[in-house]
Amino acid sequence: MTDRRVAILIVNGFRRRGRWARFNLDQALKYPWIRMCLDQIERHSQGWDYQVFVFDNSHLKSHRALMRKHARVRVLPPAWIAVLGRIANRLPLPHFARLLERSHPSALDYLARKVAGEFDYIVTLDNDSFPVSDDWLHVLVGECEQGAALTGVHRNEMAPEIAPFIHVSGLCVRPADLFALNVSFGEGAQPEIEHNQDVGQQITYAFTQQGRTIAALERSNALNVHFLMGAIYGDVIYHHGAGSRKGKFWTSTDRDTDDRVNAALRDAAFKDLDHLIAVLRGQAENDLGLEAV
Repeated sequence: MTDRRVAILIVNGFRRRGRWARFNLDQALKYPWIRMCLDQIERHSQGWDYQVFVFDNSHLKSHRALMRKHARVRVLPPAWIAVLGRIANRLPLPHFARLLERSHPSALDYLARKVAGEFDYIVTLDNDSFPVSDDWLHVLVGECEQGAALTGVHRNEMAPEIAPFIHVSGLCVRPADLFALNVSFGEGAQPEIEHNQDVGQQITYAFTQQGRTIAALERSNALNVHFLMGAIYGDVIYHHGAGSRKGKFWTSTDRDTDDRVNAALRDAAFKDLDHLIAVLRGQAENDLGLEAV
């Protein structure tokens, strides 16, 4: 399977303005999740023919410098857009600045259209989700090779409020299958499609309606300290769940606890990621200062 060409799509940063603005500049500078994500991809994808496409909403010089260190990473949009974005961020021109940003789903749609025809698979990740096992692509691509139209992180932690689906924090699909759906990654883009509350959710529903096989990577933690954050799926992908933003979720009932857990998991990840993963796998003592849920 390692002869399959894989395009890995990532959106770095969130919109700073408008209804869906969630970007936290201070957190993004102090905790550059994109660095950890790209390091983990490089570490765990040896032997694979892959290229990473990053849509950078942050416009941060430090983030773009981190991304340029990786030979297999292509950063979009071009540098001159980032320069304009940094200028706009210093001026009282919110409407102009918004033109230089894309929502997460819109950015994924943009990246997907940029993927050349020679790629056999598209894999999407969040900037705070990344592989934690050398066989992560074997697992994702292998499911599709065995007949699945879609495989990846099974986001079922907020059911029934949000119907379970394959989340973009770890999603794998053939480009031809994705484009044939004629379905956007975007929430609200096609309101006539049921189950359209979250990024990429309608893709799962569209394949299901066709009777196609969906291969789900279930949450595999031995230790859970939050109903959504700090999750390992299929023992191959970690998703923090709230990188560079507040830990606000559809079904949250205790925001103070969400923020405390978010900070503890984040600090543990940036201190020693391998140790954090070992704790969540039950291979090391729980020293996170967080109780199991």
